[in-house]
Amino acid sequence: MRKSALAMAALLLLAGGGPASAQGTQNKACLHGSNETSANRARREKAVELAYAINDAQSVARRLRRPGEAGYLPLDQLQNVPETPAGFRVQLNIDSSGYSFSVKDFMDPCVYAVFSDQSGDVYGAVPLPPTPRLRLLSRK
Repeated sequence: MRKSALAMAALLLLAGGGPASAQGTQNKACLHGSNETSANRARREKAVELAYAINDAQSVARRLRRPGEAGYLPLDQLQNVPETPAGFRVQLNIDSSGYSFSVKDFMDPCVYAVFSDQSGDVYGAVPLPPTPRLRLLSRK
């Protein structure tokens, strides 16, 4: 009986969706939606410009590298990259075969983000709404 109660509680938690912060964004207006202010539009456009600048700087760094040097560089070593717009945070991941990064707006309840990788294609999006996920618990 106790195991079935625990299983039911786990199922209800999983079916409830994502964390409270993700559920809370459904009730707040996104900053970069149809009613975006000019100030937020300017911040978003700066984030997009930053994404293109990161791609350009990585491309230049890759062409100028010497044999044996890393192919892609961390953000603090890139040249001609503008400052991150207020409220946004950059996360850049590099390895021997490429890089990927996101520029997320943490002032936006919907956490609008710009992201790209070594392909040079730049995307803008908001996270998908949380969906219930079921996981089978292993039996011991």
